[in-house]
Amino acid sequence: MVKPIAIIVNVISKDNTMSTYKIIRLYQNHTKRVIRRGLTLQEAQEHCSNPETSSRTCTKSKNIARTKRMGPWFDGYDYNKE
Repeated sequence: MVKPIAIIVNVISKDNTMSTYKIIRLYQNHTKRVIRRGLTLQEAQEHCSNPETSSRTCTKSKNIARTKRMGPWFDGYDYNKE
């Protein structure tokens, strides 16, 4: 299997400040929610590459319990538009 290559860039907004990202927990059958804000792109990508950020790959008891309670879920990131 070929692993994707992550391309890391710094995004600068129109006012010359570094853009930030938020982590969003998305559920199959429930409302999504923001769980972290103010991250760099690299921090957001590192968070989402952790196996504990998906119901399919998590092994910690608290995340398995979340899956039983809420159904399938995963963490994603998006540009923080603030």
